[in-house]
Amino acid sequence: MKPVSGGRPFRKLWTATATSNLSDGVSLAAAPLLAATVTRDPALIAGITVAQRAPWLVLAFISGALADRLDRKRVAQAANWIRVAGFAALATAVLGDAVSMPLLYAVFFAVGTAETLYDSASSAWLPTLVAPEDLGRANGRLQTTFVVCNEFVGPPMGGFLFASAAAAPFVLGAGGYLAAVGLLALIPSAVRHRQEPPAEPLTVKSVAADIAVGARWYWTSPTLRSLSVVAAMGNAVSAATYGILVLLATDVLGVTASWYGVLLAAGAVGAVIGGLVADKVGARVPIGTLILVTNLLSAGSTIGMGLAISPAATVAFMALDGFAVLIQTIQVVTLRQQIVPNELMGRVTAAYRSVAVGAFTVGGIVGGLVAKFFGIPAAFYVGGTAMALTALAVLPVLNNRRLAQVRKEATAREEASEGRRADASA
Repeated sequence: MKPVSGGRPFRKLWTATATSNLSDGVSLAAAPLLAATVTRDPALIAGITVAQRAPWLVLAFISGALADRLDRKRVAQAANWIRVAGFAALATAVLGDAVSMPLLYAVFFAVGTAETLYDSASSAWLPTLVAPEDLGRANGRLQTTFVVCNEFVGPPMGGFLFASAAAAPFVLGAGGYLAAVGLLALIPSAVRHRQEPPAEPLTVKSVAADIAVGARWYWTSPTLRSLSVVAAMGNAVSAATYGILVLLATDVLGVTASWYGVLLAAGAVGAVIGGLVADKVGARVPIGTLILVTNLLSAGSTIGMGLAISPAATVAFMALDGFAVLIQTIQVVTLRQQIVPNELMGRVTAAYRSVAVGAFTVGGIVGGLVAKFFGIPAAFYVGGTAMALTALAVLPVLNNRRLAQVRKEATAREEASEGRRADASA
């Protein structure tokens, strides 16, 4: 595997991502299992996903503005400190037999708030740590690590730990976030994105002005708007289906709580393979074709999961879904980083992800209600159909010819910007 440029700073960011994603993965299995000990209502259990994703609707723009104004390393560290505090509070509540649904919602809303900070800072930070030609490979490393830790290693670990001691997954999670704080401290300050000192001090007014610039850049780009719609639908369907997967596993497929995490990890097998081949696939398949095909594969897999033919068939559909989703994610993230100026990356990414990730909230609510009134498999059927229709609807914008032109324009804009900076320093 060809190495990624960036040296030690990138490797430390990569390792910090691994430890924090391992904590995320542990909670992915443990949180719904803990909620299921409080209630069997699918809408209430899906509400955990809603609480965690809701900050993307209300706080993402502020997080993006801070990521562009402040040292991105400090922003990422602050986000992990919030996660440490949230998981420590939850572990304490479990040990004290004081767990309730409102507490779970509050903790995961705080964790979701930290996620808006960390993702805005880290996605904008990465292009300053690696060479442009290595950006795709770096994203591949990070996204594959995300899958391995968040979906492959973390969920089984969370399921087994929860079966032995309900507080254990959250104690381990807090430790993982704490380790990430220490690793990030070893990377030099992330201020290379600044073109010049901020014109105004950090105030409500100046942050609002910064947010407006990023939101305007996002809104005037048909490419980014369409990509965010595709991502939003995929995330909404993910929330609608994976949020109630614990009920599909235990009530429909008959999987025990101890092995629920193993079922979750099935999709990660395909995703890891997708992550390993994404760079080669992206070099051979035009980006527009890739987006369409991977969306249709994911849509079909989601419908297949709902059929619940058997645990083995569900594993196969989840693996195919993971394979398609990760290839698309790596290529789309790289495309976004290539076409957005880095000094705006935090704000534009926040605007993009407020739509894309904020859709988890809507999806979680709709999925829980559909499952409650029409049966658990119905949420999978509706979600898969919606994904397929969305993939076809964005073809006029996300086609090969249009996306090639967008990349060409971004390259010309960056070259012109570099020329102006060279003239100013001469």
